[in-house]
Amino acid sequence: MAAKRKVHRATEGSKRAILEAVLSRAVEAGYEGTTMADVARASGLPIGSVYWHFQNKERLFVELLDYCFEVWKQANASAGSVRDLLRHSISESAAASASLAEPAAAFWSIGLVFAFERRLEDNLARQRYLAIRKEMFQFVTARLRASYPELPDDVAAELAHDIAVMGRALTDGFRVAAAAGDDTDFTRYAELAADALESLATTRLKEYTHD
Repeated sequence: MAAKRKVHRATEGSKRAILEAVLSRAVEAGYEGTTMADVARASGLPIGSVYWHFQNKERLFVELLDYCFEVWKQANASAGSVRDLLRHSISESAAASASLAEPAAAFWSIGLVFAFERRLEDNLARQRYLAIRKEMFQFVTARLRASYPELPDDVAAELAHDIAVMGRALTDGFRVAAAAGDDTDFTRYAELAADALESLATTRLKEYTHD
């Protein structure tokens, strides 16, 4: 039994090492441009070993999405204020799309490809991306909802939903700008975006307080 657990830990460790090794390549080449041979070269393993860990490219990208999702949750779990949360969700991941310095954050630009590519409808990686996208939205909405304890539940839920929708739209837009190579100061515009959403929240709070 102990031997089985040891093998399992070794397998999980090897899979993680492969994912970390191939992540930058996946960001550079995208889904279509990444091959299992690329994965073998990046990880320094025989291609047979790569296929032993990952049945095919779809499964590899599913695992990459899950790995990047864990990184995203850890980064956003440490966000203290609403502004910090907005900055993380709007700018830092979007700005990372323009650089390989943080490949786990830059990888989400590939997710937009999955969202747009209807022909990949049955692709497991696309399905996982869309599921994670919903989980991200629920995570952000729950964090925002908790920031308004003075409001009735239905009012706080509506406000949190509205801000989360706007935040997601801004994040997606910044990722597209980064992928297109736009000359954009992501840090500056992230601050402006956070200002705008905070202003929206303040205005709505005043409206509800005076009703």
